[in-house]
Amino acid sequence: MQMDMELFHELLVEIEQIPATDIHTHIRADLPAAPNLSEIVLCPYIRAELETAGVSAEVFEIEEIKKRVLEASKHFGKIENTTSFWCLTHILRDLYGLTEEPHEADMESLSKAVEQTAQNPEWASNVLEKANVSNVFLVCDWRSRIPEMSRPFVPTLRIDSLINEAHNPKTMDTLTEVTEQSVYDANELRKAIARLFESAKEAGAVAATVSVEPGTDFVPSDRNEADRVLSLMLLSQKINRDDRKMIRSYVMDQVLKACADHKMPLQLMLGVRQLREDNKRIAAYEPGMMAMYADLFARHDGVKFDVFSASEQFNHELAVIARLYPNVYASGYWWYQMFPERIRSMVRERVQMLPMTKSCGFFSDARCVEWLYSRAKLARWEITYALTEMVEQHYIEEGPAVRTARCYLQENPARIYGLSAD
Repeated sequence: MQMDMELFHELLVEIEQIPATDIHTHIRADLPAAPNLSEIVLCPYIRAELETAGVSAEVFEIEEIKKRVLEASKHFGKIENTTSFWCLTHILRDLYGLTEEPHEADMESLSKAVEQTAQNPEWASNVLEKANVSNVFLVCDWRSRIPEMSRPFVPTLRIDSLINEAHNPKTMDTLTEVTEQSVYDANELRKAIARLFESAKEAGAVAATVSVEPGTDFVPSDRNEADRVLSLMLLSQKINRDDRKMIRSYVMDQVLKACADHKMPLQLMLGVRQLREDNKRIAAYEPGMMAMYADLFARHDGVKFDVFSASEQFNHELAVIARLYPNVYASGYWWYQMFPERIRSMVRERVQMLPMTKSCGFFSDARCVEWLYSRAKLARWEITYALTEMVEQHYIEEGPAVRTARCYLQENPARIYGLSAD
């Protein structure tokens, strides 16, 4: 069935007018724009595709930026079919005036253009205005002080190592340094985590964020058992797998208690596994993992869980969980799912299964505002595409379709994360 493009563009015009909130980026508040062309055209998404197409890693290690970009651009023809290249092309066309797809001959003029815009203090604001993005969440590692920032930038507290490396004595040492609270027993560990979150809240953090591998599990924790494991850690004695699970579960329970106390949602990122041999990360899934998380969600029903999926294998299970638990939301299209086919599928399923209040629709994962711009364009196009199909098939009317998009892009992030209007 051929899509009604007139209807698509009619809906797109309305959806493009909705101010969006980007709920997850790696942008720096003090350096939101790309400082040079390499940060745009050789970002991790493009580099990964060039490397798997056979481009030598040595190309990306060339010290001189312009030469590095020039050498890499010779291979752009190998990836001009990908969504990442589509995003790159829109960055260079819409923001820097390139009239065709980028080629080797364009690199010199583009380098000068990016260097000039990087010196413009208004550039980042101009890009966000063009993207119609009003709030941008920045991940801030728990081991460092959250830097001062103001809207549109909003901090979130990234706690991966606090959870995943809870069994490592170095993690407890770092927690002591950051919070100035000694950690010799479970009660002191509880106090340190509470202090960490209190400081984060004072610094403006609106959520905590953690990425957890599929094989990681959590159980109801026990303070006495946590005391026992901490004693073993302090004595540098070997701890087994069950001990690791217990201390990890205790830390997670205390993190979630702190989230509840400070009304901070937890962004839970699932579906990626790091390979031991070459440090690559793949989409991964293990049967039963969502049942384990459902138990966690039920035990901590005072916490809002905003779950991001990088693996197609548990998208449906996540939608079912979000349908059953009022405190669970299914948002964004993480990592290997940030492609048109996957985004359309996820949006369709969520629109069909969940109230329009249960999902946030934009998550760029960008490292600079230029890539945020292109990812915002991609998200809006694919949300519009999915909704247009459903309107054509008479599953939803145009009015509710636009209201759904408004919830996904603007209203749900504001409500879930407690964003006040600025």
